[in-house]
Amino acid sequence: MSRPLQPLVPAPLEFADDGTPRSAAYGDVYHSSEGALAQAQHVFLAGNGLPGRWAGRERFVVLETGFGLGLNFLATWRAWRDSPERCQRLHFVSVEKHPFAQYDLTLAYQRLLPPDMADMAQKLVERWPLPVRGLHRIEFDGGRVILTLGFGDADPLLPQLTLRANAIYLDGFSPAKNPELWSPHLCKQLARLAAADATLATWSVASGVREALAGAGFVCEKTAGFGPKRHMLTGQLHPGAQAAALRHRPERSAPRRVAVIGAGMAGCGVAERLAARGADVLLIERHAAPAQEASGNAAGVLRPMIARDDSLIARFSRAAFLHASAHLRRLDSEGRPLKWGPTGVFQVAHDDEHEALQRAVCATGALPTGLVRYLSDWEMTRRIGYPVAAGGWWFPRGAWVNPASLCAAHLERAGERVQRLFCTEALALEHGANGWTVLAGGQRIDADAVVLANAADARALSPRPLPLSRVRGQVSRLPRIHLPHLQVTVCREGYICPTPDGDLNFGASFDPDDADTAVREDSHAGNLARLQRLLPDAALNPPAATALHGRVSFRTATPDRLPLIGEIGTEDGAGQLALMTGLGARGLVWHPLGAEMLASALFGDPLPVERDLQKALDPARFACKT
Repeated sequence: MSRPLQPLVPAPLEFADDGTPRSAAYGDVYHSSEGALAQAQHVFLAGNGLPGRWAGRERFVVLETGFGLGLNFLATWRAWRDSPERCQRLHFVSVEKHPFAQYDLTLAYQRLLPPDMADMAQKLVERWPLPVRGLHRIEFDGGRVILTLGFGDADPLLPQLTLRANAIYLDGFSPAKNPELWSPHLCKQLARLAAADATLATWSVASGVREALAGAGFVCEKTAGFGPKRHMLTGQLHPGAQAAALRHRPERSAPRRVAVIGAGMAGCGVAERLAARGADVLLIERHAAPAQEASGNAAGVLRPMIARDDSLIARFSRAAFLHASAHLRRLDSEGRPLKWGPTGVFQVAHDDEHEALQRAVCATGALPTGLVRYLSDWEMTRRIGYPVAAGGWWFPRGAWVNPASLCAAHLERAGERVQRLFCTEALALEHGANGWTVLAGGQRIDADAVVLANAADARALSPRPLPLSRVRGQVSRLPRIHLPHLQVTVCREGYICPTPDGDLNFGASFDPDDADTAVREDSHAGNLARLQRLLPDAALNPPAATALHGRVSFRTATPDRLPLIGEIGTEDGAGQLALMTGLGARGLVWHPLGAEMLASALFGDPLPVERDLQKALDPARFACKT
């Protein structure tokens, strides 16, 4: 599904005369004048029986309508920290049409929060996402508190969520001033997202709200309100709606032992995400070390794909880029063995028409300058240090990354929960009453679930046909002496980027239906031609194709250029067999979010992407076409 790029309108920070933050657009305050934290404690936490209801649980999910300044989230996070019998993982999912700017959040927290919450507020501000529509996932407290922010209108966004909410915070501006957030349609979506044991709480007792909730299957009652409000509302699903929730949204049994086949970026990324949730992972790899095939190139490029029609592939690419950028920065801040250069990526326009499109997209203001900016040829030349043929896009959060070091960072982070079975080739899968068995290297490896992350070789293990093809790609190495001042990544039809050893990678060839593993002179010549069009005046005395070194690897592609990420059904209905393959040339960008998607699905956690994106990546989309 394509849709026009649409900007988010941020909320300006304003205060009423009594110091309460207010919205001029809605003519209402963000919380009671009696205090946001006290209101959150009385209405939303106590109204949902928290912290008692999450005691001893593996996972507890809170769904909120209206994130605002995030004070309900911070109060819930603090209650979780203070709870001696807290749940293992707390998910907090919230939607917000008008998110605040990062700077305004800082000012608000300085004014509204007590000193003992300053550290929590600072972490939220530091990880605050760019104002881009869609879902943004942020982790705190070692990944045990997970905030999923949905930026955009609640009415179209709530139907895109996939989760089972145990508690619902209905918090928006007054129904009289913002009726969209209290509509019957929205209440029906809340019921769709509710777990069987879901409760809800809100400060509003308006008759329209009670009627909308009753029509959606909730049984509500008035209880003592907070501050000047005499009453508030609490509720739960009607017994009939509870039974329906158990049928249609049963709790999923989390896999404790998962076999991941393939130790490239996809497999190592999935292994880390599963281990973070407490699973024991068996990482099966036919080579003696990870990152030996397509993930073995010296450097790759981290940048999003942007399209004016905001197609599904562009939306997923953007969401994945933002997620990957944040994920790599977290790995780096933790001191993991990541080799990368977060120096930005420049995408030079192909021609005048393409440059006009790039300029027009940025002129709409639909995407923040923290994600992409248009630069003229002169501005781009000044920043790159070498002349370019045209202007184009600059991605400030772009980077070059050494994939092997990223695999190492993932495995180090996962620690002892990942058992590495290298020099072991998976030959077949069997499913029985107790789960899956992988036949590999003369061994029978038992697991509750299996993830195929072994590129095109997944076809040999999949119980269903997979429309995967292999595309040969040859990368060339350029000695640093030819471009001594280039410290950034530049793309056009090809790319050039630094590598950890100081040389430059450039290329790459795109050779469908070509199984040749040898480094070839004609591919070097093609890469040199792309380099000349990329930086036409840069390479003084360029080397001959015969003098270049390089590396050949094979990308795995699908007919629609989108990856296969999700569970795959079997003829006998066996579950918990999943895929992450078909990443093409975008594996570096796509795999961190793909890994989070897979782990979330296997464990029954809220999904980090919208439903239409999840369906677009679902391997089942090809089931009737193969």
